[in-house]
Amino acid sequence: MKVLVIGSGGRDHAIAWKFAQSDRVKQVYVAHGNAGIAEIATCVDAQTVEAMADFAEKEKIDLTFVGPEKPLSSGIVDLFESRGLAIVGPSRRASRLESSKCDTKILLRELGIPVPEFAVFSDPEQARAYVRQVGYPVVVKADGLAAGKGALVCDGVEDAQEAIRAIMEERIFGDAGERVDIEQRLYGRELSFFCFTDGYTLVPMVAAQDYKRAQDNDTGKNTGGMGSYSPHPWLDESLVHKIMSQVAEPLIAGVREKYGFLYRGILYLGLMLTGEGENIVPHVLEINIRLGDPEAQVILPRLKTDLVDVCEAILNGRLQDLQPEWDPRYRLCLIAVSGRTKGKKGWYKGYPERYKIGLPITGLDRISPECQVFHSGTGWDEAGRLVTTGGRVLCLVSTGDTLAQAREIAYREMEKVSFEGLYCRSDIGRE
Repeated sequence: MKVLVIGSGGRDHAIAWKFAQSDRVKQVYVAHGNAGIAEIATCVDAQTVEAMADFAEKEKIDLTFVGPEKPLSSGIVDLFESRGLAIVGPSRRASRLESSKCDTKILLRELGIPVPEFAVFSDPEQARAYVRQVGYPVVVKADGLAAGKGALVCDGVEDAQEAIRAIMEERIFGDAGERVDIEQRLYGRELSFFCFTDGYTLVPMVAAQDYKRAQDNDTGKNTGGMGSYSPHPWLDESLVHKIMSQVAEPLIAGVREKYGFLYRGILYLGLMLTGEGENIVPHVLEINIRLGDPEAQVILPRLKTDLVDVCEAILNGRLQDLQPEWDPRYRLCLIAVSGRTKGKKGWYKGYPERYKIGLPITGLDRISPECQVFHSGTGWDEAGRLVTTGGRVLCLVSTGDTLAQAREIAYREMEKVSFEGLYCRSDIGRE
């Protein structure tokens, strides 16, 4: 079987790595990949969804799996299916659940699924008046795709007004800030919850604890993810049942029966759990239409079932017959990012703000073979050296019988890696 993975980040490296483990797969292609992915798969320079479909037709690709949200929102699934090509992921219409936070919050409210109090605005003056009126702390979210960084958490009215200005007027997230979702800031326990779905059946995956803020102790700006670990520390069977029955199942049935579209692929629920015991309420903060990054990097190494079998069950509507097996051991992921460095015109603050690229990376050859290294932003310079090309550069995933053991291994191995300005949080897995 030939498999094509769409993507170029750490999540997509993990997906390609998982397919490469399958006895059923003879060749993995990745469009367009990165330096690390090129070590395990054939990278394809296809930059548009049309070029990707042309390649899949020419090479007679048997299965395509989409990693990032942008090609899904651009309609890659619709295009591939129109050409008779097997592809895992939601349609363009279903992808609106991620590409429009505003429309999704309205849909969830109409389906009776718990969400924070919210309002949607396309006029910044009306948005500012709203935050003055409500009085409670809010989160201001750009409506469109913003690489996981489009939500600004505010402590008060002044913060919220500045967030509205930055998103809607300064357009720090580009056209994604044409509208905003302003929602009440909830306090509780945050959880990323993942499912496989064929549009009818949902199968929950093991969960991961992720870390979105740039600095230790969950301070600093939001990022695309600074680390994660799995199993999750407090997600039990009763809570899984509550999330499935109150959120995931009503959502998948609701979009099919009320809105007339089938959602197939990966469902990623960003939840805030308020209350305790039997009174826990899982509020939906966001919906993503794909695996998370870096959650995928700790979830996929735990998946013992062949990913090809999972994909075929999704595509053939047979997910009810599949019971995925999971490795019970811990996985912990550390993200190494481009941090503070000096440039010709002063200092780069580092990811998630302005960062330097083209910095040589050393030490990866010394990493224990018991760890996986997934590349996010790497490439080759003219001298053939491995260099940084992005803010999140690479991630190291360790395995341990306990969280403490996995944590000790990950930090020990990360010390072997070096590039100018390398930064990673020091508190991943320190529970």
